[in-house]
This record gives sequence, structure tokens and C-alpha cells, in this order.
Amino acid sequence: MIPRRPASLLLPFVAVPILLALAGCTTLQSISILPTAGSVILTGVGQTAQFSAFGQSQMGNGIPTTANITTSVAWSVSNPSVATINSAGVATAVGVGYTQVLAQSGGQVATSDLTVELPSSTTTTSTPSINVTPSTATETFTGETTQFEATGNLTGTGSSQNLTSQVQWISSNVQVATINASGLATAVGAGTTTIIAQSGGINGTATLTVATNVASATPTLTLIPGASSASFVGETTQFIALGNLSGGTATQNITNNVAWSSSDVSVATVDQNGLATAVSANTTTESTTITAIGTTNTGSLLTATATLSVQPTGGTVGLPVLAVYMTGLGTGTVTSSPQIACGVVGGSCTGSFAKGTVVTLTETPATGSVFGGWSSNCIVASATTCTITMSNNETVGAVFNP
Repeated sequence: MIPRRPASLLLPFVAVPILLALAGCTTLQSISILPTAGSVILTGVGQTAQFSAFGQSQMGNGIPTTANITTSVAWSVSNPSVATINSAGVATAVGVGYTQVLAQSGGQVATSDLTVELPSSTTTTSTPSINVTPSTATETFTGETTQFEATGNLTGTGSSQNLTSQVQWISSNVQVATINASGLATAVGAGTTTIIAQSGGINGTATLTVATNVASATPTLTLIPGASSASFVGETTQFIALGNLSGGTATQNITNNVAWSSSDVSVATVDQNGLATAVSANTTTESTTITAIGTTNTGSLLTATATLSVQPTGGTVGLPVLAVYMTGLGTGTVTSSPQIACGVVGGSCTGSFAKGTVVTLTETPATGSVFGGWSSNCIVASATTCTITMSNNETVGAVFNP
């Protein structure tokens, strides 16, 4: 007779394959959209276009796989006055213009675009052109930035479009100023340079003068928000450093140019991008001081502080909060889609959104002011808009300068 093996001895042999099967998990690595950017032009209100999203995923160290995830991503557009898009990726033309199409899932974002050209806007043909604004600008110290925008039409038909992200940006004298792919110019030294926006042999130009002999103001550094609260362990709060370490009157986002620290790391930590994480699990409210330290152009240190409080364990977990702050010495407005509860932002405004919501902010400077840029945690769709995905509490700074 063959002795029977106790059932308890068989469990390890049964459990091992099950554990191995559960050892890997599929992770979404990237998203792509078809049709690609520049492919879709609609010519009538109500006309539709189908966008499809494809996700590349990988399980552990396995071979990546690609699947159609059109119906499982969050679809949105940057300009709903041009077109809308539903949950199935079907875009519908609303009015003349250009809009960016976004697909978001699992922290991954992909973009395409769509142009609407109605017959009434294409009855005449003009010469293809690019216009750069501002046409002239002056910077007064090394490191100061100016945002340039390109508008026009590369085909000679249809309405004027925002071409900022479609052109190649060039500075004729990089010893005076450099310019990046988004049209943001940075002063390097005294002199004058021509800023060129170029595409397919079509050029638009502007003049940038750097006058470093102009008296500069006292260096400044401030933090937003000045005080914040976390309601559970692991909740994050984005702090943003604004000011001007070189002097001058223009406020800049310097979040990544300062050193960050937390006075009590048992309450919350902060990384070098200004992102604080609550770690306290106490039964009473605890606070820590978040400090940013910057070095001025004379070598002296400049500090700014904010307070982060962590509520007792067991507090209510709410929806992620988006806080938008207007900064700088200029004035303007910021609107959002989806709409922030208090509408037009004036000073600061907050709104709560479900996790994964893609929020698009649009800036409009007042007469006599210029837009100085968004905080670095934005996914910038263009020079005038900021797109951010609500994965946790988010802070966005919009800078307006005189």
C-alpha cells in the first residue's frame, strides 16, 4: 500500500505556482493617439472625427504589449469652443480654431490636435505667415525670461492659429539670450538679439534687448501656499517658490532653483521639487516648517517659509484639491475647464476634482500686463494654457508681470 501524503504537505506545492502567477502586474508604460498631431481638419460645425488611444503595457520584465484603450482613457480638449470630445474618443466640431486633444490614464498623458476651418473662414487665400508677440521686449538682468508666442497660418488658408509649439525657435545671438522649444527666452548678457520663429521657410521675428546696466530691485523669494494642511498619511502638498534671486521686477518660478527642507521630517518630508509628503501618524495635529533657500547673484542666502499641518490619523479623506495662485506685480485672469467652483481666479482660487481629472487652465493678462509663465508642475499645452492631472492635491502658480 502506498501511504497517503497528508493534505497539509501538499499545500506548498499548490501555493508556489499561484504565487508565481501573481508575482507580476501589468503597468501602463505609455499612451499614443491616432490620428497623430496635424492630421485632423474639420470643415463644418457638427462634423466628427474618431480618435483612438493605444496603450503600451508591460508585466514585470516581460515583452511590452500594445492594446486599444480608447474607451478606458479620459478624453478632453484644451479649447471646447473649437470642438468637444466624448468618452469614446469622438470629437465634434463646434467653431473655427485649433484645439489640443488629450487622452489620460494611469498617470500617462498623450496628445494630438484638431483644427476646424469653416467655409466662411476660407473664402480668401492669403500668404502663409508667422507673427511673433511681443514684437519687442527688454530684459534687465541675467536670467530674466520672456515668453514669446507665434501665431499665423502655415498654409495661407483658414483662420489664424497658435503656432508656438509647431515652429522652431532661434535666437540670433545666444550670447545675449537663449530660447527654448516653447518660446521662452532667457537673458544671458547685455546686447540685442533677434528672436526667430521658423517653419518650412516661413519666418516671424521679434527683437529682444538685454540691458543689464539697468538698476535691479532687491532679490525676492516667497512660497505658495503660505500654509497648508494634510488630512492623511501619504497625502502630498505642492509648494512653489516664486520671486527673483537676481533682482529685477519680474516675478519668476524658481521652485527648482532653491534648496528645500522640512523642520520636522517625522511630520512631513519635502523633496527638491517642493513636493511635501505627510508621514505623521500621531493622535494630535502636528506641524512642520517648510523652508526654501535660494542664493542671490551676490552670493547671499535668501529664505522663505511655509507651514504644513498634518491632521490626526483617521481624518476624513476628501477629493484632491487644485489651488491656483495669481502672483507677480501685474494683473490678469485665469479660467479653468472643468470649471473651478469660484469661476474666474482673482488672487487665488481652489476646486476639488476626482482623481485622474485633467484640468486645463487658460491665462489672460490685463491691459498693461504680460504673462510671465506657469509653475513648473504644469504639463504645458501652449504658452497660454496649463494642463494638470489631479492625482493628489496640486498647487499651480500663474505669474503676471507689468
